[in-house]
Amino acid sequence: MSTERIRSLIIDDEEFVRLVVEQALREEGCDTRTASGGQEGLDLLRTGDFDCVITDLRMPGVDGRAVLRWVKDHQPDVDVIVLTGHGDVKDAVAAIKDGAWDFLIKDTPFDGTAVKAALAKLRTVRDLRRENLAARHGGYRQEAVINGISPAWQRLEAQIAQVAPSQAPVLIQGETGSGKEVVARLLHAQSRRSAGPCIAINCGAVSRELLESELFGYEKGAFTGATTAKPGLIAAAEGGSLFLDEVGEMPGPMQVSLLRFLDRNEYRPVGSTRTHRADVRIICATNRDLQELVFQGRFRDDLLYRINTVTLHVPPLRERPEDIPALVGHILHNLRLPGTSARTATPEGLAHLTSYRWPGNVRELRNVIERLVLMSPHTGPITREEIVQVLPRSSSVVASEDDTQLPLEEIERLHIERVLQACGGNKTKAAHTLQIDYKTLLTKLKKYDSGH
Repeated sequence: MSTERIRSLIIDDEEFVRLVVEQALREEGCDTRTASGGQEGLDLLRTGDFDCVITDLRMPGVDGRAVLRWVKDHQPDVDVIVLTGHGDVKDAVAAIKDGAWDFLIKDTPFDGTAVKAALAKLRTVRDLRRENLAARHGGYRQEAVINGISPAWQRLEAQIAQVAPSQAPVLIQGETGSGKEVVARLLHAQSRRSAGPCIAINCGAVSRELLESELFGYEKGAFTGATTAKPGLIAAAEGGSLFLDEVGEMPGPMQVSLLRFLDRNEYRPVGSTRTHRADVRIICATNRDLQELVFQGRFRDDLLYRINTVTLHVPPLRERPEDIPALVGHILHNLRLPGTSARTATPEGLAHLTSYRWPGNVRELRNVIERLVLMSPHTGPITREEIVQVLPRSSSVVASEDDTQLPLEEIERLHIERVLQACGGNKTKAAHTLQIDYKTLLTKLKKYDSGH
């Protein structure tokens, strides 16, 4: 039986349905997040790391079809299950044709039985995917590969070498799939702590209730089920580094606890009155605009100042296209069958891969290459035609229209939108690029949203 903890996002505008699905998934050992609408779901998808999305089909505003299209364009490795009423079966079947993995009918009473059955099927399919890949390709490790020769990557490597010997906290910023954890491990490997452990945790993939005990550990009897004491990840990282991915998802009380640890190197396990000390370097990462979260009151400004003593920006793959041929070669090398030569891609195929914008960054590139190798009927070079078949619709920024006929205010709005898109939605980075202060950018965006 598979023990994989599937990270699931539930999107439904009915609270009862969300509760039923969440309970069913938790009983099956899944990590779950919920959203009350399509837009909230997309916001979580942009910032979280999920294996599966279960979404209602009909919702006000952003509906399930829109969510599905976004996932297939930006996170094609995520499986989508559509929830639908009896009258929407035709629409659900159409969603299957658009790339949904399965659909479930909201029977009356809706008790979660179908959800558990779908999850069992999904686990079986995911296990088969891994087994088939390992059998055919020598147990390829699905790790991000980001080394490159581009100026953008070379600058980052130089910064890593400069920062690594320090004991200061580091904040790594970058889009989903760009390789933030790999940068964290490079920092650790080049530091004076390289002989110690490098422990990682995704703050967005652990429930808020469990995060404190995961980090700080707990004493026997601290809560129901705590039959023995258990040390946390901070204790496990003693003498090494602790990597906190998606730190922007950390709940408020945990932010206070983390700040205390950063200030004093002290913490208390859940249920304990004793203070413990630990020698651990904290490395954080996020794809969120933490300054904006501070502005919204969702992230502590004093914690932000503490964790970004040094900030490293991981460039998205579209900003370093020179690296794509080498990355493709490296991934294909790891996918080779034992005793055989690695496959290659034709020059035309490489050119097409290089021209694509890769919204999912290196993670998406790796998944596309895997899919090409698995689906290919031959062992020769991968052609442009094969690549076109597996790539999602182009995510390239739409070319600008003739701006000469537009009012000045409209030209400004379009330019800001393009800069925001190029910066992956990071408003702090966009403000820096536009050479305006952060509050001025927010004021302009608010004006555009209001329509005047």
